[in-house]
Amino acid sequence: MPSTPLTTSDLIFPTQSLSLSSTLHSLKRSALSIHNRLSSITKDSEFTGSVADAYGLPLVANERCGSWYIPPERKGGSVYFKSTDGHMNEWSFSMRRLNLHILDVVGKGNGAVVVDSTRRGKSMPDALSKTVPIWCCVLNRAIFPDLGPHPLYTPPQAVSPSEHSQIEKRIDSFVQQFKDTYTSPLNDLRRKIRKPLRPLWVTPESSVPLSPPSFPDFHPVVLCTASRRVRGGEVSEGGYIQGAADDHEAWSNGLTPILFWENKDQLLNTNEENLPSLIAELVAKDTNTVSIATLIKPTTTLYVSANGNVDTKDFDVIITCGDETTKFPLNPSGKKNSLHLTCREGKLGSRDLRNELSKLPGFISSFPSSLGKILITCPTGKDLSLGVALAILCLSTTDDGTVRNGPTGAKISKSFIRQRLTWLTTSNPSFNPSRETLKSVNSFLMPDPSSNASSSIPPSLSIVLQQPPSSDSKEVQHHPSSSSSSSSAAAAAAAAAAASSPLPANLEPPKKLSLPAQIFTSLLTSSKPWKLTRTLKSALPTHPSGTVTGTAKFTPCAPGSAEYESAYLYEEEGEFVTESPVAGLKFQARRKYVYRLKSTNGKGGDGKDKYEDEISVFFHEDEKEGGIGGLFVEMGPLSFESTWSGTLSAKNKERHLCGEDLYAASWRFGPALFETKESRNREEVEGDKWWEVQYDVKGPKKDYVSWTRYEM
Repeated sequence: MPSTPLTTSDLIFPTQSLSLSSTLHSLKRSALSIHNRLSSITKDSEFTGSVADAYGLPLVANERCGSWYIPPERKGGSVYFKSTDGHMNEWSFSMRRLNLHILDVVGKGNGAVVVDSTRRGKSMPDALSKTVPIWCCVLNRAIFPDLGPHPLYTPPQAVSPSEHSQIEKRIDSFVQQFKDTYTSPLNDLRRKIRKPLRPLWVTPESSVPLSPPSFPDFHPVVLCTASRRVRGGEVSEGGYIQGAADDHEAWSNGLTPILFWENKDQLLNTNEENLPSLIAELVAKDTNTVSIATLIKPTTTLYVSANGNVDTKDFDVIITCGDETTKFPLNPSGKKNSLHLTCREGKLGSRDLRNELSKLPGFISSFPSSLGKILITCPTGKDLSLGVALAILCLSTTDDGTVRNGPTGAKISKSFIRQRLTWLTTSNPSFNPSRETLKSVNSFLMPDPSSNASSSIPPSLSIVLQQPPSSDSKEVQHHPSSSSSSSSAAAAAAAAAAASSPLPANLEPPKKLSLPAQIFTSLLTSSKPWKLTRTLKSALPTHPSGTVTGTAKFTPCAPGSAEYESAYLYEEEGEFVTESPVAGLKFQARRKYVYRLKSTNGKGGDGKDKYEDEISVFFHEDEKEGGIGGLFVEMGPLSFESTWSGTLSAKNKERHLCGEDLYAASWRFGPALFETKESRNREEVEGDKWWEVQYDVKGPKKDYVSWTRYEM
């Protein structure tokens, strides 16, 4: 009988051999082992040390990553520059992370080497390519205005000319922001460094000097990327990992840079299987160390610490934040010198703090005129305790740092809170309270004056409406029409009631509404959603054209944002019907932006007060504070289209670069959204309200025009 030929079904293969993805995943996990990470860190630390020797400068770690690459005995200090402050379209100068403490190191060492790293795919982190250069340029212009013009320096291999230009246009606004918030004498900073700062960049691919060079005209800030760039996968690198220390919470099992360097040889000589247990043993021993309290300068009596093993005997007043286990007992004499604020962990605890802070004023006022030394603690010593300290600095601390047992009478505003926050961040660069904690403090210090009103007008605009217009004013005024929506009527009633009483002491003087403020208010206070109709025309045959019909609404962003005021979330929903390349296809369309009115007070060329308002549109990002992401477009000056037309129009201040695409925007607003002296008696109804926006987009893969009309 003839034999039957074999088929593939007769062959039996191991299941694992059929899973190429599983094999690759296992190889990648092996390449990214803890042992390989620690070995890569050790190798990269040799490079950072050679850079410090070549320039003859102290090593400074950009936390948290940088400390892994510097042995503790060579570490001259720490800074906190975030890469997010250098991301495309989100360039900023952080007032929460001033890093001014490092000027002492720079001044004494005639410069510094700032160490950081980044993961595979980039040559250097954004913190070194953009955030630190922005910081250097802002400080140079603020501290040394007579030695200008102080251009912005960025590495051409990492920052394009277009991006460089966009960043440089924002520098002057950052300088003004710094001057408005930092209230200490700038001459004190000038005495520390005596000459401007200049960033220089070094990577493992760079050549370094054979002997320390001289820089007579500036202090060099050498920005050192510790890891060499890996262009392929880690599997092909023989165990080397670019940016091995990045996101250490995900791989370190609790190991810290100090523990690593104290036990480096033992860790490197332990095989991968035994490393987790060894690290757990080292971490357990380290948790028994005593917490050290940090003095908040310029006070001489206010301290902050973690709860664990802190010595309290030298303190007269103790305030604790946390669950019941974090309470400290009364002193032996039984004097009630302690206050416990019950807060849960994480964001829930930050929200609990909003209500618990109400206990603070009564507790402080119960003491004699001198409170003595005050200790504030929380589980980490870097979040809830900082929120309590910030509240005390704002309510009961004078400008010279004296902590009193009652209010100082200072006018509390967001800018004032930011100024006091700089006392915390300059006292300890690692102090960076969470956004939720700062929101709670802001809510406690500045309760919303319109929280009991039915108005949807932002608090800052409600304050503006308290100023009745003068009969002879030539400026544009705002008079809510008697036929406005119910919410507008409620806003007018609330404003009229507020105008009959003096302003609260902690509010800024009112000013008249400008045209942008009138437009912004009208967009927000309508009683119904906006009906939208959009036409999308693409010049590329492969991209769809069509129409969108739907609705859009505005709602307040999360309260307490320390950076943005009068910010509202724009949400639209609709149906997109295609016309080409295939007609009749239907899709659901959703989009979110953040609209913000920015008000700037200053002096005009004639010396008189000058108020400037402008409307900006930001991308919406859930993980950002209040959902406010990077800048999308800024509206330029408003003007009438003709002498007879009641329509206002505006264009964007500059074409906006988003990735590789350029966006140009233009707006038109119908007369019912604002009022002039000639149009106050005009009868209006909701249906008269309309506005339009057009976006012209061009890029390597985009070429279209989007026109949208909004009607009530």
